[in-house]
Amino acid sequence: MQQSNKLHKYTLQEDVHVLIGIKPPTDIITSDVSLLRGGRLIIKQGYQWDGPKCRGFWCKNAVRGALVHSVLYKLMQEQHIPTNCKEVADKTLLMQCIDDGTPSIVARLLYSMAKREKLTTSKQSPFKQTSTNSVNSSNC
Repeated sequence: MQQSNKLHKYTLQEDVHVLIGIKPPTDIITSDVSLLRGGRLIIKQGYQWDGPKCRGFWCKNAVRGALVHSVLYKLMQEQHIPTNCKEVADKTLLMQCIDDGTPSIVARLLYSMAKREKLTTSKQSPFKQTSTNSVNSSNC
């Protein structure tokens, strides 16, 4: 991951593959991201995001968690997955940060901030529409 001087703070330098708890009934494939039926999230090289909402040297361990969280929120905002997946997205942030060595207190603070964040959905999706209407809370 490389810091960027453009609109976003980070630009992904290579594809990232992560297993998550959201399993849509059909594969979701966009220009930046793929979420496969088995729960594999693939974030493609070149994806840009703002990084973790914290400051300090320990935040570098939260970058991947922030990446995954950003992607999941984007998928919800663009209505590729339902907004009832927000809790899973927030918990994924917590677990990813802890797995990457973020101090527990910092990871829990980021999780708490994410839980309070409001999620809005866009009327028009810039991505090609996918058939994910049948994703339900049991898939999240």
